[in-house]
Amino acid sequence: MVGTTLLHVPRDMCFGSIFLGDRGAWLTVQYLTAHGMLPTINFGYFYGLLPIFLGRFWFGLFGLTPIAFELASLVCAIAVALAAARFARALSLNPVGIGILVVALPIAIPSAYFSLALGVEAVLLSHALAAFAENRRSHALALATAACLAKPEMGYFFGLMILIAIAVAATHRTRDGSREFDWNMAIRQSIPAAIVGLMLAIVLGFEFGLQALITSIIPAGGIRDYHALGFGLFNRGGYDFYSLHGAPLVGYFATVIPFWFLGGIWLAISGVSAARRLIRHEVSGDLDRRLKETIVFCAAAQLVAALVMFGGPASWMNYSFALVMGLAACAVSDDFNFAPIAILAIMAFLSDYGITCAAIHEWRKSSYSPRYAYAWLSSSDRADLQSIENLTSGHRRIVISIMNGADTVWPGMMPAPTAYLLPGNDIGHESDRTIDAINHAEFVIVPVKKNPADARRMLPWLDHAVDRLPVVWKSKDQGLEVRRNPHPLPPPN
Repeated sequence: MVGTTLLHVPRDMCFGSIFLGDRGAWLTVQYLTAHGMLPTINFGYFYGLLPIFLGRFWFGLFGLTPIAFELASLVCAIAVALAAARFARALSLNPVGIGILVVALPIAIPSAYFSLALGVEAVLLSHALAAFAENRRSHALALATAACLAKPEMGYFFGLMILIAIAVAATHRTRDGSREFDWNMAIRQSIPAAIVGLMLAIVLGFEFGLQALITSIIPAGGIRDYHALGFGLFNRGGYDFYSLHGAPLVGYFATVIPFWFLGGIWLAISGVSAARRLIRHEVSGDLDRRLKETIVFCAAAQLVAALVMFGGPASWMNYSFALVMGLAACAVSDDFNFAPIAILAIMAFLSDYGITCAAIHEWRKSSYSPRYAYAWLSSSDRADLQSIENLTSGHRRIVISIMNGADTVWPGMMPAPTAYLLPGNDIGHESDRTIDAINHAEFVIVPVKKNPADARRMLPWLDHAVDRLPVVWKSKDQGLEVRRNPHPLPPPN
């Protein structure tokens, strides 16, 4: 995992990712909360409170920098890899299963998570899956409960699946043929989750307030933002993922797309077969039962991730650990078919090769810049940013984009008014704070309207506030433009 992270540093820490993307926006989330603003109350936020709480300790030790974020992401990746190792041991994976797990590990675990919330959620849910495979359902349910406080999404589904498994295990046939439910067993298995959920709720509620806690565990904000952004596998977000975009067809096989789709289909087929055998009680011992239950679990998780929780084009990686771990389990099943697994292994290898070639290209064309928070920049990037510096340095300036990390990591910027600028997310007077910041700034730096990071295309009030300012500079490479405020308000107190 360390090698994978190092290989992809130029891509994960590029200008767009840190200054205009999710990773930089997460640093802004930490900055805003450190200065007394409450997520879901004072600014729009669609993750849980647990990662912010953990981030306070981490960034307090290492500083609020992109490098500290990259290290935190690496720790999460190593923890997920350990969960995969637990999973392999619990199910006694054969060489074929371990092989597909190793070959597809770069697909299961991203080199860097887009936010600390995604990293913490992946750690909790991957270990929940490993605990489920070990038949430690009470531990799995406790981990899934904690995941709901990291990101109110897949943790709920994991919890539901584990509760169903507990309920099935607690149902017994009596001698007269009737069914009897063992309430003591079911309650005993659920107590650790209740304790974990209660303790975390107390800590987070005390730290952020009851209202922020309640609103952060309800995924209404995420649903609203996903709809506004056109996310979903069969919407614009999915099309941007699987579309060729004019690239040659042969290049398709050097991406993760064929593996993700065909692997999901094969896992679904295997899940149906495993479920049928479980229903018919066609199992040969405890290990076989756990194996089939785990395949069903992974197949259902991948189906929900694809059809319900798919967001933008990069969201395929959020729960890909469940896909890869499920396919590894399929290699041990008595329904095992070598041909599909071999084809999927080849696809995973080709995907690894394509990703590696792209990473090497990034290493060749860019280098890190201490001046710009150690972001990795090409020569044209440096020239553009130097032009912006020459024009705006020493003046009040601010960057406005959908994901706002620039104002936190770019030296000399005004304080960030918010982390995310999305439709329907103006819950804490964010539009007023943003317009006020624009009015006080002497220079406003924004992505051009064709840039996906430009928030003006979705927010008419922002379009009006920015477009009244004349353009004094425009970059072709970064897709940025600088606008000057001819009549800025005096500096705020």
